[in-house]
Amino acid sequence: MSVLAQVSVPTTDQLEDFVNADALTFWDFLWAGLVVVASFLLARLTRYVLQRVLRRFPHLSDEAVSLISRGAGWVIITAGIIYAVTIIGVAIGPALMVILVVGVIVFFAGRRLMDNFSSGLVLQGTPMFAAGDQIVTESGTGTVLEITGRTVVIETIDGENVHIPNKMVIDNPVVNLTDLGSRRSTLTVGVAYGTDLDHAKEVLEDAAAACDLAHAEPPPEALVSNFSDHSVDFQLLFWHDPLVLDQYRAVDGVARTVARAFAVEGIVIAFPQRTLWWGDPDSRPKASDL
Repeated sequence: MSVLAQVSVPTTDQLEDFVNADALTFWDFLWAGLVVVASFLLARLTRYVLQRVLRRFPHLSDEAVSLISRGAGWVIITAGIIYAVTIIGVAIGPALMVILVVGVIVFFAGRRLMDNFSSGLVLQGTPMFAAGDQIVTESGTGTVLEITGRTVVIETIDGENVHIPNKMVIDNPVVNLTDLGSRRSTLTVGVAYGTDLDHAKEVLEDAAAACDLAHAEPPPEALVSNFSDHSVDFQLLFWHDPLVLDQYRAVDGVARTVARAFAVEGIVIAFPQRTLWWGDPDSRPKASDL
């Protein structure tokens, strides 16, 4: 038998036991209404005072202050409504049960909303990132504008605002690009076979160090990474400012500096070469040429 089938409609006697209407007067309803109005006013005052006090703590974000103050306000309103219910003669025990049942229904109906809300509290209470940081998520890369009760709002480098659900941010890896103040990129450079590798390494590192967009410390480092079919490949590692556009500009600047340095030193940047045969019998290699 289902749960709904077991629920019976309350009788008149049961309703009279639940609400003692005989003893109620106009003043009881008036007083209950005043209590509800006073609870809303007190909640508003509490939110205002809490916001003023909590903003004195620099480690609390504006979003966290707002969530805490709103939560305190709703507690006061709930307490006022419960007190008003008792004034008009409603039995407090059954009333609390009704409120609990309604609360459970609302919780499960808005579970996703509650998940995002609780995840927002976690994000605001941990040093994972803050407004102004640039982060990489599965939903996009951008600068954090704010952390609301439901989403993390970021602005991408293309000028688009992306709203990422808080729970998605909590459940997936997040890279904070700006947390350490700098980060490293790698530029692959292939030189022709026969090149003096020690000299090429020195030229690569000096060229990267000469670029204004690359950091002097830690110094750039060039390492041989591969002997490919047409070149000896170097991985040129260098540090730069952390933002995405900083990376693009630094890689571009170092690549241009390397190209100029190689031209001066006579070092050839290798590239694939292919010989094409178009089927002309006269151009076919002869056995004597082999």
